[in-house]
Amino acid sequence: MIECLRLRVSVPVADWPAKTFNMVSRKSSPVFFTFALFLLAELAHCQTRAPPAQFVFGDSLVDQGNNNNLASLAKANFRPNGIDLPLSNFQPTGRFSNGRIISDLMSEDMGVEPILAYNDRNAHGTNLVRGCNFASAGSGILDDTGNIFIQHITIPQQLKYFQNVKAELVSLLGPAATDELVASAIHSVTIGGNDFINNYALVGSQRARQYPDFNVYSDLLIDTFRGQITELYNLGARKISISNIGPLGCIPSQLAQGSRTGECVKTLNDYAISFNVRLAPMIAALEKQLPGSTLIIADSYKIVMDYVMDPGAYGFKTSNVACCGTGRFNGNIPCTALTQVCANRDEYLFWDPFHPTDRANQLVAARLLNGPTSDIFPINVRQLIAL
Repeated sequence: MIECLRLRVSVPVADWPAKTFNMVSRKSSPVFFTFALFLLAELAHCQTRAPPAQFVFGDSLVDQGNNNNLASLAKANFRPNGIDLPLSNFQPTGRFSNGRIISDLMSEDMGVEPILAYNDRNAHGTNLVRGCNFASAGSGILDDTGNIFIQHITIPQQLKYFQNVKAELVSLLGPAATDELVASAIHSVTIGGNDFINNYALVGSQRARQYPDFNVYSDLLIDTFRGQITELYNLGARKISISNIGPLGCIPSQLAQGSRTGECVKTLNDYAISFNVRLAPMIAALEKQLPGSTLIIADSYKIVMDYVMDPGAYGFKTSNVACCGTGRFNGNIPCTALTQVCANRDEYLFWDPFHPTDRANQLVAARLLNGPTSDIFPINVRQLIAL
C-alpha cells in the first residue's frame, strides 16, 4: 500500500498515459514496453482500489487497548473480553467487547487488517499507513472527565499522539504523500458519554455543582468539542465522522442504579438528548467554516434505541441485561474474570454494563456504512469514503 501511495502522489492521473508512453517511445525494448504497461495498470489499480486510512479518537466504545499499560482502572485486557475475537486467537486485547468493535468492522469491510492501538508496540512504520486508534477508556470531551479511573488519554493528548503518527508517516512517505493520506482518511470521533455518567452524574460531582442546569453543561461540552474538531481539521483531517451520544439511560449500569423493571432512566437520556440537539447545528455550522471539510454525524442515540425498544426485530432476546456482569441487570459490577458469561452472546445487545456485544457492533457498523440519512447525516461512511 505504501508503494501505491508513493506512485499515486508522484504521478498525477492525468499524466499517466503521457509519462508512460514517453518512456516507451524511441526504440524501447518489448520487455520495457511490457513493464511500462504493467506500471500503468498498477497505478490505475492503486488510484481506484487503495482503501483509505482510518484514525479513531474517543472512549471505551472504540478503545482497542490503549489503556492496557496505563495505571488505569478502565481496562479490558483480561478474560472473558475477546472470547469471540478470532483476530486475537480469542484472547483479550483491551477491547471492551466479546469480539470486534466498530473500527475492526470498518477495516474488515475495506478488506484490510485492523488498525493498531497507538500504544501497541507494533504501531510503527508501515503499520501506520492504514491508520491508528488513539481512543482511551474513560476519556471525555473535558479533561477532568474520567479522573475516577486514575489514568486515561484525554482528547488533547490523543490529538498530540496523532501529530506523532503524522511525523512518523512523513519520515516514511514524505510530506506530500502523508498530507494526501491524512486528507483522504476517515477520522472517527466517539466521545461524550463519559462526560455525563463518569463526571456530571457522579455523586458529589463538582461539575454538577458548577452547572446545576445540565443544558448549560451541554453548552460547555459543545464549545469545547468545537475546538477539538477544529484542531483535528488543522492537523489535516478533512473527512470526519462524529457519533452523537447514545441512550445513556438504557445501558445496564444505569438501569441497575435507577430502573425498577428495566425501563430506561429518563434523566440520563435527557442528558444525552441535551447534548445531541446542540451537536448537529454546531457541526453543520463548523463545516461551513472549515474549507474542504466533510463532517457527518452518526445518530447513535436513534440506532441503539431501535435495538432497545424492539430487540426481537433485530435478533436479540434481551436489550436491558448485560451478558457479563453482576447484580441487577448484570449492571452493578463490571465484567471480570470471575463473572459468569452468557452462553449465546449474539442474543444480547450489551456485552457488559456499558458496552455492546460483537453482534450489536456488527449491526451498528452496517448502518454507519450504508445507512440512510435518518441513521447518519448528511451521507454515510461508504459515501464519505468515495468522496
